[in-house]
Amino acid sequence: MVINKSGFDLGYEPLGTWLTASAHIITAVIGSGVLSLAWAIAQLGWIAGPAVLMTFSFITYFTSTLLADAYRAPDPVTGKRNYTYMDVVQASLGANMSFHIYILISIYTFFSF
Repeated sequence: MVINKSGFDLGYEPLGTWLTASAHIITAVIGSGVLSLAWAIAQLGWIAGPAVLMTFSFITYFTSTLLADAYRAPDPVTGKRNYTYMDVVQASLGANMSFHIYILISIYTFFSF
């Protein structure tokens, strides 16, 4: 097991830097949502538009906080690192429920086209 200078036990040395991480965050946040923002505000108006924008910004903040907390579960300092969503589900709900959720996600993905 490789443990790099930042303390990650990935099994390999990560190649990302703060610059590449910043680029990924900027493209994820700015993405296509900004392109449709003017149209959405025009459709909702000056009162409901900013209200909806603030509501979704709160939801985004809340879900990103939950995801950051789930990275190390069950304890945020000494817990096991969860590298995938299925690792988070297994740490939170157990192996049996993780399998059932995997089946549901697979069915949903298969029939969603």
